Amino acid sequence: MFLASLFSNSTNRGVFLLKLIIFEIKKLWNTIFFRMLLVVLLVFFIAYYVFVYINTTRVGDVIKPLKEDIQGTEQRLEEDRRALESAEGAKATELQSSIEFEEDWLEKRQTTLEILEEESWDALLQIETEETEPRIDTMKYQNETHTYTHPTLFTLETYVEMSKWMQDKDVTPLLPMSVYFSYITFYDKEVSGDNREASEYVMNYLKENSNKYSSASIHYLFRLFGLLFSFIGVIFFLFLFGDIVTKEGLGRHGPIHLLHTQPIGRYKILTSKFITAIFVSIFILVTAVGFSIIVGSIFDRFGDWDYPVLIYGEDRTFTLMSMGVFLIKAAGMFMLILLFCYSILFLFSILTKRVIFSIGLTLATLFIGLKMSGVLQTSSVTHYIPFQYFSVFEVLTNELALNMANFNITFTNGMISLSISSFVLLVVTYVVYSLQTKMGN
Repeated sequence: MFLASLFSNSTNRGVFLLKLIIFEIKKLWNTIFFRMLLVVLLVFFIAYYVFVYINTTRVGDVIKPLKEDIQGTEQRLEEDRRALESAEGAKATELQSSIEFEEDWLEKRQTTLEILEEESWDALLQIETEETEPRIDTMKYQNETHTYTHPTLFTLETYVEMSKWMQDKDVTPLLPMSVYFSYITFYDKEVSGDNREASEYVMNYLKENSNKYSSASIHYLFRLFGLLFSFIGVIFFLFLFGDIVTKEGLGRHGPIHLLHTQPIGRYKILTSKFITAIFVSIFILVTAVGFSIIVGSIFDRFGDWDYPVLIYGEDRTFTLMSMGVFLIKAAGMFMLILLFCYSILFLFSILTKRVIFSIGLTLATLFIGLKMSGVLQTSSVTHYIPFQYFSVFEVLTNELALNMANFNITFTNGMISLSISSFVLLVVTYVVYSLQTKMGN
């Protein structure tokens, strides 16, 4: 009987908390500002997809200049062959050498054209691998292992491994595809050349070409989450739920005090608001996933879950991670970042009881925390600071660890740091709220 009664009471409490959460969601939806922000977010999703779609390089975009190159080469070959008929001596030798080079170049271009027209990606990846591997062997033989001139040994090796990964998993590569013209890594800092301005121009061209877009669902979602899972995304969600605690007149005899007169534990009211913020945040991210799948599948294709993402290691080592797994881990870390930020917001909401002050103090805390993280980047406790992990993608790819020369800044340490910090803040919030309740505030 006791166990049955205990289970019944627990069930009733759970049902009542669920009703409070539903009540909070309805109040949020009825808020004009909340709906306006959701509309802004939807418009951003659509506008960004249009941007990505426009900037996506398609097979036809690569084939057109390739055909023009082939036509130009054929014309030069014809001119050189006619000139060779009347040439003598050194001039004839030079023309013969030029013709042989152009014939070889033309054959390769025609093969590439056929592959692109047939969309035989495995063959294209195989060609890229076979052309790059000899260069890797040469650089190893010459001990060019830690250079910074594009393409570095690291760049060549990762390019080959990514190509093999895509072959093994039947993944469609993003275009254009060239290790020399459209792929760079963290270690490519310069290009060789005597003219500084020309070298900078080429480097900028490489960076632009390496920044590849795809309107396929998975790739668009990768781009979208790359923007959203940052300090900008945090600010948006803070404004979305900024007044969830204070809008009912907490501490000012507002409507929330009507709930306090009911047989409801005050902590349940606060708990329901916090769970609502987390639940709605998850729902928005799930909606973003759904939007990406729908528009990507309609206007392009679903994309490749197994598309490789480069993960940097210490001393120029690396691993590869499938894009789908990467996005799941990124979403998990961003949700913990939101949990941490909401914990700060709720604490300041309880202390100040004013939405302007609570949001202002929360943003100030985050801004100061981020600045202090930069100052303390050489400290032995850097990886324990939760503010270090707000650049989710850079944390997961270990680019942040490379920039800070600290490979203790990892996904795992970030999850632990954010979880512990959030728990401590929630405990402090509960204690403060309990003290205020006892004091009659």
